[in-house]
Amino acid sequence: MISTTHLNPGPAVAIGEFPSGSPQWHAARASGLGGSEISAVLGLSPWESRFTLWWRKQDKLPPVRENLYMLMGSLFEPVIFDHYRDNLLPPGHTMTSGITYRHAEHPWMIANPDGLIWDANGNLVDGLEIKCAARDDKWGTEGTDEIPIYYRTQVTWYCAVMGLPGMWVRVVFGVGDWRTYRVEPTAEEIELLIATGAQFMQDLANDVEPDIDDHSATYAVLRELHPEIDGTTLQISADLADRWWAALGEAETAESQLMGVRSELAKVMGEAWRAMCGEQKVAYRQRPPKGNGTPFVKSAARPKFSTITDAVKGP
Repeated sequence: MISTTHLNPGPAVAIGEFPSGSPQWHAARASGLGGSEISAVLGLSPWESRFTLWWRKQDKLPPVRENLYMLMGSLFEPVIFDHYRDNLLPPGHTMTSGITYRHAEHPWMIANPDGLIWDANGNLVDGLEIKCAARDDKWGTEGTDEIPIYYRTQVTWYCAVMGLPGMWVRVVFGVGDWRTYRVEPTAEEIELLIATGAQFMQDLANDVEPDIDDHSATYAVLRELHPEIDGTTLQISADLADRWWAALGEAETAESQLMGVRSELAKVMGEAWRAMCGEQKVAYRQRPPKGNGTPFVKSAARPKFSTITDAVKGP
């Protein structure tokens, strides 16, 4: 049972205790933005685009379907929580979970922190976000803030809602590799998230559809929104037709160039596992799933953006 002194910390207001992914959990987030959604608003999510999130918030699409990785993460999360609580909390501190919060001044800002850390006097002093990952190539050195940018946006969002200067991130890779990272967002990052989120919510209220983007999720949703073929013929603009043919040509050229460089890497690497340029990881050789077949060359994570602001601006 969670003490009532733990319900309304800082600028946040508790709105309920809902199991993650439950209908009540989705309902609480329907009229706002959660930490896992703000990265899509910023165009930084690998799973969801601003366009697809807008349609989902319009109740024209079902919630994102839970895949096997998401399911396994949900099942393993309580184990990581208990281990952190029992072994890594400062003396005299406690940790709670399971409460959904909203920001007191911006009620559309929703947060579901995996763990909230309280001192001996019942003051909220820190937080914990839990992740499970199959690979570590997008993560930096333990103890730093070098985590994937879409997780940084989630933690920054929770800090903004809960009034925290930072949060810990506890991640498990595979089974035996447990690491802890520390994220302390800048004021500029928090301001960017709030401003961008507010604009998204305003567009949602005014039925202003986002522009089409190059995210694979956008194309997948457009296919889902138009499942039938009615046999008609539609005239499109010359500009759109020209861009279609130009993009196809550029894609073919880029694919050929990539294959050539991949072959160069394969020759240079020989039987090596990893290629590096100084301190920068460049590529790996690995076998296909289930270990069958000959190894192939796979890129390491591209150089990371250090802040959300830099990621939104792009290179």
